[in-house]
Amino acid sequence: MIHPFRCTIITPEKQVFDEEVAYASIPLHDGKLGVMAKRAPLMAQLGLSTLRVDFASSGSSKTFFVNGGFAQVQDNHLTVLTPEAIPTEELSAEIVAEAQAEADDAPQTSPSEKQRQQKLQTRAKALASAAH
Repeated sequence: MIHPFRCTIITPEKQVFDEEVAYASIPLHDGKLGVMAKRAPLMAQLGLSTLRVDFASSGSSKTFFVNGGFAQVQDNHLTVLTPEAIPTEELSAEIVAEAQAEADDAPQTSPSEKQRQQKLQTRAKALASAAH
């Protein structure tokens, strides 16, 4: 029998998701981690990729593009705090093109600007991957 647990995804602007799930695959900064009910407590740094949750009741899944942040598992509750979480069904070619244009247009005159431009390029590539 599958035991559900609570999963909440929060950005600075809003709570994006808050439902019971059977499983979550979260993108850590160094790989993916699967989370199921009754998991030991955990605090982890997120990476830039897709997060997937599977629902026990319907057998369906939902995916989100997440842009870093942190995940905490405690008391049968997964909490994801991220600066950006977009349901992948809302990602469009236009959003991906805008992200790529922002990266291409970023100034690169100083080391900090070059680093920012690299982060924007990585985000644009991750968005393109999540959109497919």
